[in-house]
Amino acid sequence: MKNQPKIALISVLSVLSLAACGQNGADEADSAQSKFNVVSTQGDRCVLDTETGLLWAGKTATAGLHDFRNTYSWHNPNEPADELDFRGTADAGDCGEGRCDTWNFVLAVNEAGYCGYADWRLPTRDELESINDQPRTSNPPTIDTEFFPHAQAAEYWSGTAYRFQWDAAWAWNFQFGHERADWKKSPKHVRLVRSSND
Repeated sequence: MKNQPKIALISVLSVLSLAACGQNGADEADSAQSKFNVVSTQGDRCVLDTETGLLWAGKTATAGLHDFRNTYSWHNPNEPADELDFRGTADAGDCGEGRCDTWNFVLAVNEAGYCGYADWRLPTRDELESINDQPRTSNPPTIDTEFFPHAQAAEYWSGTAYRFQWDAAWAWNFQFGHERADWKKSPKHVRLVRSSND
């Protein structure tokens, strides 16, 4: 009989502990859900990351500039082209109309004023990592498809060149959730970004 109060106290503490865990889990889920906000402007769909302040361009299932199936080679004509050509490869992707490389894609999106802005750019590899959702590796893509519909379990170019190889740059793999350097001539998907603070 003397042990009954101790057992009751342990039971009450266990229930309180489980309730607290459940509350924290719900709070974590709510905060994860509130990280992104959809921003629709002029019929365009963008996604605001409220933690980083980055605004991400959306993709569509319609043929054209924002078709999720489009791929681009990595190209920047402003890179050095002396003894070694760091510029990458022009027009080696598959995007239907236009020139299918990262440089010309950025120009076309800015010219169109996507979501009302003309300062879109390739993201850095760290910026791509910021939208990666690592637990989704068991069911890729490793990105929140509620906010990023049409995202592919594939590689997306960053604007970050690979410093140890002149003709390579960094990409983010949204199938396995990690970065990888690859040849600039390789066709990959592209998701553009801008700072919402600008």
